Amino acid sequence: MKIIACLLLAAGLLLTVGPALAQPCQVASTTPANRAQGVDPSLAYVEVRFNEDMLTGRWSWVTNPKLGAFPVVAGKSIFVDPRTCRLPVKLGPGTTYAVGINTEGYGNFRSKADPDTPCAPYQIIFTTGTK
Repeated sequence: MKIIACLLLAAGLLLTVGPALAQPCQVASTTPANRAQGVDPSLAYVEVRFNEDMLTGRWSWVTNPKLGAFPVVAGKSIFVDPRTCRLPVKLGPGTTYAVGINTEGYGNFRSKADPDTPCAPYQIIFTTGTK
């Protein structure tokens, strides 16, 4: 009798669990790479590539002074393709930068497939070289 009760309980749990929840879009890669050292200070942009196609009219590049300086913005952010957004910047030599993606309460990077859910937060930290 106990075995039958356990089997029925297990079957009920399997029926009520349902499919796994979808994961929010994620950062697939960045330029410069996260934690990069000796980045050329003449690099003219910070770029983020996502794992799926994005809504291209919105973004959230976020500062975090505790982790590093935010680059001087040198133009309007643009999507160069459906998954890649580029922020024009001016970098200085020998500086640690921190650029947040959807952090600190900002969530405008969103995928086309799930426009109601912000992409997962991500922090790009890198240091420029001295020349």
